[in-house]
Amino acid sequence: MKSFKFFAVAAICACSIFGFTSCNNDDGPSIKLYQIDLEKAQIEFNSDNYWADCYNAATGDLKIGNFSFSHKAWADEYDGVSYPAWKGFCPSKVNDNTEHADDWVAHQWACVPQNPNDIVYLVGNSEAVVSENPLANDKCSLSVNEGYFIPQYAFVANSTYAYYAAKNGTAFNPKFTTTDNFVLNVVGVRNGVMTKQLKYPLMAGGQFLLDWAYISLAELGTVDKVLFYIDSTQKNAYGLTVPAYFCLTSFVYSLPADEAK
Repeated sequence: MKSFKFFAVAAICACSIFGFTSCNNDDGPSIKLYQIDLEKAQIEFNSDNYWADCYNAATGDLKIGNFSFSHKAWADEYDGVSYPAWKGFCPSKVNDNTEHADDWVAHQWACVPQNPNDIVYLVGNSEAVVSENPLANDKCSLSVNEGYFIPQYAFVANSTYAYYAAKNGTAFNPKFTTTDNFVLNVVGVRNGVMTKQLKYPLMAGGQFLLDWAYISLAELGTVDKVLFYIDSTQKNAYGLTVPAYFCLTSFVYSLPADEAK
């Protein structure tokens, strides 16, 4: 796979994608960094290695420390049959990057990179309908329960569900061409006002992201909420025709000076 030019690759001291220690930049003032630690969170996984409460409508948001990842579950009924559904974020440890075109509903919690060590990551499922107003695209959000924070960076990857739908096509969408794209939008919000919108293509120009990629989030500034949503060239009058799925891990942030004390 060719390198994606839109991802800024940085040397992050001894920090790794799935581990974290405080890092200082010798060329400038030090910043104390924190990571939302998915490994230490009290998350129960089912036998398929994804969050046991993913379809539990009573659970609500996923709370980790002072942060909340949005999550909503419900059931749609057709002809007397109930079909469970969910939006937002769902923790996963799935290590299966094969294609399941015959039954993606049962295999929607995987990322394209291998995960042999059962590392916890988040599968994001944003809304198929994308509003021109970024603040209205709030189905996948990360918010602080009290105070503010400054996002620094995270790692993102394609989900297998979206990747194979784009690469091979489905009954709902043709396979991607060099003119198609699949873009993760990240929006900073403070007191209901947008601070900055960043765009990170996960599939574009005939290239597909196959590994975890570092994305810088510092431009979002001081926020109390971050929105994540997918937009794509493949859409119709009803919204995206490609599953609006992505994967996220190792979310690192700092605190405003008054809160860091």
